[in-house]
Order: sequence, then structure tokens, then C-alpha cells
Amino acid sequence: MDGIYPANPTTIPANLTKPSKAHKRHVWLAVLGLITFVVIYLALTTWFGWSSYNLIHSSITTGQGNLFTWIVALSSGFLTLFMVKALLFVKKGSIEQEYEVTAQSEPQLFKFLFRLADETGAPRPHRVFLSPRVNACVFYDLSLLNFFFPSKKNLEIGLPLVNALTISELKAVLAHEFGHFAQRSMALGNWVYIAQQIAAHIIAKRDALDNFLRFLSRIDLRIAWIGWILRLIVWSLRATMETIFNLVLLAQRALSREMEFQADLVAVSVTGSDALIHALHKLQAADEAWDRAQSFVNDQVREGKASKDFFAVQLRVIKHMSGILNDPNYGGVAQVPVDNPAQHRVFSADIAQPPRMWATHPYNHEREQNAKKIYVPGVLDDRSSWIIFDDAQALKEQFTTKLLSRFDVEYQPDEEIFSLLDKVYDREYLNSRYRGAYLGRSFVRHAAKPDVLYESNIDPAISALSELYPEDLSAKLEQMRTLVRERDLLIALRDGFYTPPDGVIRFRGNEIKKRELPGVIEEVSGECARVQEVIFNHDKRCRTAHKCAAAQLGQGWDDYLTGLLALLHYADHMQANIADSRALLNNVYAVVTADRNVSSRELKRLVAAATDVFRALAIVYRDAGQVQLDTEIQQRLEIENWAASLGDFTFVAPDQQNISDWLNAVDSWLNATLGWLGALRQAALEQLLVSEARVAGWAKAGAAATPAAARSQVPQSYPTLTPGEERALQKRLDLWDRFQTADGFVAGALRFVVAGSIIGGALYLTMAPHLLL
Repeated sequence: MDGIYPANPTTIPANLTKPSKAHKRHVWLAVLGLITFVVIYLALTTWFGWSSYNLIHSSITTGQGNLFTWIVALSSGFLTLFMVKALLFVKKGSIEQEYEVTAQSEPQLFKFLFRLADETGAPRPHRVFLSPRVNACVFYDLSLLNFFFPSKKNLEIGLPLVNALTISELKAVLAHEFGHFAQRSMALGNWVYIAQQIAAHIIAKRDALDNFLRFLSRIDLRIAWIGWILRLIVWSLRATMETIFNLVLLAQRALSREMEFQADLVAVSVTGSDALIHALHKLQAADEAWDRAQSFVNDQVREGKASKDFFAVQLRVIKHMSGILNDPNYGGVAQVPVDNPAQHRVFSADIAQPPRMWATHPYNHEREQNAKKIYVPGVLDDRSSWIIFDDAQALKEQFTTKLLSRFDVEYQPDEEIFSLLDKVYDREYLNSRYRGAYLGRSFVRHAAKPDVLYESNIDPAISALSELYPEDLSAKLEQMRTLVRERDLLIALRDGFYTPPDGVIRFRGNEIKKRELPGVIEEVSGECARVQEVIFNHDKRCRTAHKCAAAQLGQGWDDYLTGLLALLHYADHMQANIADSRALLNNVYAVVTADRNVSSRELKRLVAAATDVFRALAIVYRDAGQVQLDTEIQQRLEIENWAASLGDFTFVAPDQQNISDWLNAVDSWLNATLGWLGALRQAALEQLLVSEARVAGWAKAGAAATPAAARSQVPQSYPTLTPGEERALQKRLDLWDRFQTADGFVAGALRFVVAGSIIGGALYLTMAPHLLL
């Protein structure tokens, strides 16, 4: 193990990992909030239980009970049962596709983990699981007993994470998790989580007790009123406990932020200030590459073949993406400078969301600032993390076999699989000479008509073709992507779709208030529009230069390029229109079901949104006969006729009677249609760029062009969806739904007052029979 274990920093500042004053303050706030929730919960449960018992006992022993007394007693007993049932839960900590390893199966790994746990002062993990996720985390079983006895901690290690990190970086990530193992405030987090499970059972779960109340409310009016009152009290209990627990969560989120900072410092104490930050930088690429690798493997599995080593595919994808983006640090990180390393920064101050593994953690640049506030030099060991396993290659193959055990596949040699993967990335639009101009973006969506995608004046000189994709284009594209990401995140913050982890909005190094968001969004949108205009003008210049060259060559190539651009425009806009109608349907469905009750007005609104989706789909099939594909596109799609490939449109229009069945069936139609349009868009883009490259090659060489194929044809008119014309989504619930769901401070406060008053009335009601008795 001495030859495997990365060296620790030689000098560690005193009290580096000692909890800060802010940490301690948030601990006390979280404790206070949790105690308040528990006391109120137990007090209500005890009161209803005592009232039920006392009323029944008094009625029986004194013989003075009447019908009213018995109704109150039994109702109190029902409410007691309702409150107690949420306490009787056990939540098993688990991970999907779990693969447990032991000290016997992986002795080297456990020696590494035990040594790291001992060095960080953390308890050793109870059990260790390997997973197919870019992740490492702590998980455990939870029940009411864990309010009094600590739960045993299990450790999950994602092998795709291992695959992407060096041994120093993995050590830092695991040390961060062990930092949580060692935190005393982790117990408080467990208590809050247990309380959260109780609150979730009370607030969200609907079971036999709710069914009983609904049944009671529908029978004879002389009895139904009891069900109505009980349902009202149950609603009040749910609303009150949810409001109180939300206050607990606010305090817990602030504490969680401090806990993450402290866990980071634990990692710094055993690896130095750089290793953890380097790992964090690599996670985004590792996530993306793993998703792309899974998509590729799924395609291969459908053909009955697969690689023995899933993880080699992930690394191959990272290599390809690095070349496509012209970014040598994609999936890697720049070297730490020798001079003044404490001032070196990997992340800039922005509002970007962290990778999925740490999506609820503080911002990346804040974590880096925390890790380097007191800079601890460390030795960065660049060896692969796989060295902690006794037989890494065998493990990779065993794990791959486990992941694909449900499928009937034949494992192929790596060379064959890599060859197929290389073909996937051997696409014209992914060629590095385009500087990533066609990666993950549409250059036709902003234009309502294909003609707008050409310039009226351009230098027709052949030499211009060699200057279309300059080196600085990469920087402009990255600037555009950054601005778009910033704008979209600011809009999501404004509309409440995204909430900062600690409730504070930080943008470009400054804290901004929510009321300032509209002005900031307007400013960033203006910056974004100016950069986009530069990129769009570049797109026009590319299309026009190639069309001019094609016109000089003759042989129908200018007409052919025009047809391909029109086909791309059609496929892109039709796909966007259907996807946008689906987004509206999802939005309406979420809104009308927010309070778990759909009124007749809401049902009509849902049917209207579904009808919009139906019409968007129907247009594709109605006009399919007008889409004529050229022979090159047919070969790329491996079809002869677009309409025949789509098939007949046999889907029925939605109405109030069939809406439930319609919603169950619509996704299959949407996925199939979007899949075909996506394939058509991809084929048109690829063929357009390949054809432009041919034209440029002939023009530069002064060679004669071969005759072009007959151009593709699209309908003369079809729905278009330029940015800004998307269907308006409801961002806030109406007043009644906001009251029901406590959406917003005013609605939440009002609901709390109403619910509290009803509970107060219920408590008084349970006291009245005592006074009579």
C-alpha cells in the first residue's frame, strides 16, 4: 500500500479542519428548528391520542358519553393513527445496480479506504458498493431509531468516476466523503433527513386512511359531514407540518453548505489544495463522456454486440471530445504553475451549476476559494485510480458484464468496438476544422425562412473559402455558450425554476438581489444578442461563400446546397415546434395537478394543450408526401421514401373522455416522430457540410465538378419556431393553487394561518367533551 497510496502534504496548518463560527451558528439554528418541528409534531400526536383514550375511557366508566363524545373520540383516534403512521418507516439506503465488494474480494481497495478513514479521523465504512455512476457518496439505512442511535455509513464509489480521475484526485474525493463520516453535525443531518421522511409521509403520501375519508365523505349526508371535517383537519395538519418543516430545511441548507466546506478542508488536509479542485473540474467532462458512452453502448447492444470494457469507451469519448472542441484540458486540467500556486484558479466566479455529483453543493469557485484560503501544497500523483484494485481489468470486464447482463450480446474485441466508436465521431460536423461551430447548436433556428441564411453581398473570391473558420472562432463560440448559459440560469432564478444552494444569488463575483434580476437579465441578453449576431453573420458567410463557389462550378451544385439548407431548416423547426408543444403540455399538466385535484376548467385547459400537441404531430404526417429527399439523404437515412418511413397517422385527437388514455399513449408518438425529425436534421446537416467541403475542394483545385443529385424538396410553408416565439409557459400557479401549495411567502403565510386556525378549532373541539364530562 505504501507504493500505491499518494503522499500526504508535509505541512498541515493547525485547526485547518476545525468547524468555523458560521458552521457552529448554523448547527444551533438547525437544532432549534428541528426541535421545534419534533415538539409540535409529538405534542399534536400526544394530544389527539390522549383525547381519544380519555374520552373513550370516561364514556365507558361514567356512562355519560353521548353521540357527540364518541364521534370526537373516534375522530381523535383517527388523527392519532394518521400522525403515528408516518413514524413507522424504514428507508433502506440503496443504489441502483449495486455491486458490493468486501475486504476479501478487493483487499487493496479496503486497505486504501481504511488508511484514508484513519487519517481523516472518520469511522471506517460499514459496507462498500461500486456503481455505474460518476459519483462517490455516503448512504445509510434510516428509521425512527436513528434519532437515538447512529446509522452505519455505507460508501458508494462510482467506477466511471474512478476511470476519469488520477489517484490523488480520487483520494481527495473519497477524503471529502470521509470528512462527512467524521462530522458530528452529520448526525444532525441524519435527524433532519429522518424528520423529512416523516414530513413526506404526512404531506405527500396517500394511503388507505385517505381512501377511507373519501369513502366516508361520499355516503349519507348524516355521516358524510364527519368525513368532510376530518379531511379538512388532515389537510390542515399536512399544511402546518409542511410549513414548519420548510423552516427546518432553510436552516439545514445553510448548515449543509458549511458542512461541504469543512469536508473539502478534510480532503485538503490529506491531499493538498489542488487535487480536489482538479477532480471537480474533471467531473463535468466525465459526466458528459459517460452519458455519450452509454448512448453508444446502447446502440451497439441493440445490434447484439458490446465491448468487454465499458470504461475504455468513456475514455475514448473524452479523447474525441477534446479534439472536437480543440480543448486539450477537456477531461483534464492545466498544470499548477510553479510560481505563486496559491493564486492559481481553475474556476471563475459565475452562477453555473456544479456537476451532478455535487449539484447541491456550493459553487465551484467558492469551493476553490475555500480550499485555497490557506494554501496547502500537495504532491499530485498522476497515476490512474484503478491501481487501488487488485485486478483492475478483470473488475472492468466483470462490471461491464453485470451492467449488460439483461441483454443478449456478443462481446467484441476492443479494436472493433473502437473502430465503430471512431466512425460515430468521424462526422463532418464534428471535424475540428469547424472549431465546434456545429456542435450542440442550431444555426437555422433564428431564421423564419431559409433564404435569410444567405448574405446578399460577399466576396466571391475562392480564397475566402480558406478563411471561413479562423482560430478565434472557438473563443467566440465559447463566449456565446457562456452568455447563453448565464442568461438561461438567470431566467431560471427569476422564474423560480432554479434556486441557489444557499439562497444567495452570486453573479460575476457580486451578490445580487432577486428584484435586480430583470435588469441583469436584460444586460446579459443584450451581450448575448450581440455575440450571437456575430456568430450568425459568420454562419451566413459560410453558406453564401459555398453557394457562390457552387454557382461558379455549375452542375447544379448551388441548387443542391439550397435544397439541403431548406431540408435542414424544415427538420429543425418542425422538431422544435413539436418539442415546444410537448413542453407546454407538460407545463399545463404540472400546473393543473399541482393540488392533486383537476377541476373541469383545468381539464379543458389540459385538453387544449394536448390538442396543440396533436396538431403539431398531424402537420408532420399531413405534409410528409411533400418532403422529397435526394439520393444522398436517402442513403444516410437508409430509406427510400420519407412518408412511407413515417407511416400512417392513426393517433386520435384528445377530448375530455379519452384524455387519460391519450396521455399514456402520446409519448410513443412524440418520441417516434421526434426521432425521425432528429435523424433527418442530422442527415441534412452532415450532407450539407460534406457537400460544401466537396465544392470547396473542387473550387480550390480548379477541378471540374461532377453533376449534383436532384435537390431535396420541402413544403412551401410549415410551422417555424424562432427563439423568443416559444409557447408561453405558466411560471406561477393561480391564487387558489398557490394557497394550496404554499407557493410564495404570502400564500404560505396565509395557508399557515388558515391551517393553524383549523387545528386550533380541532384542539378545542377535542376539549369540549371533557368540559361536558
